[in-house]
Amino acid sequence: MRLTKGISGFDSDHLIEQDMRSFQSMVYHLVTSEQRAKALQFIDQPHFVYMQAMIQLEDERLTILHHRLMPYIAFAKFDEDRFRFLTKDHLHKYFPMRKCLTAETLNTLLTRDKELHSLSEVEWKYISHFDSKTLGDVIFNYWD
Repeated sequence: MRLTKGISGFDSDHLIEQDMRSFQSMVYHLVTSEQRAKALQFIDQPHFVYMQAMIQLEDERLTILHHRLMPYIAFAKFDEDRFRFLTKDHLHKYFPMRKCLTAETLNTLLTRDKELHSLSEVEWKYISHFDSKTLGDVIFNYWD
């Protein structure tokens, strides 16, 4: 996967912000369609590069991340101050016109295809400063 300039939230003036209401609508559609599912909380902090929803799905508590500037969705669990990304193929249908990223993609080392990425110098400086290692670290960051 190629990371485009601005995906980190810096140098992103050319990107269009995604809509929180659309994200909420998709999450509510998921929880009303799946058995034993419940929306627990929506978190929308403007300085984060993503919006998130916490849901209960049967016996599992999940976080659904929606990138603020790109139509990307990820499923994760929050462990020890980090997201542990999950692949939930059966949930993709609830997020039309969004790309649901897999754990394999998000856990890919940033250095693997470094020459393909079109990140700006500022983004590379933040990546270095925060010691980001994977695509997921860059796409769903909360750098300050």
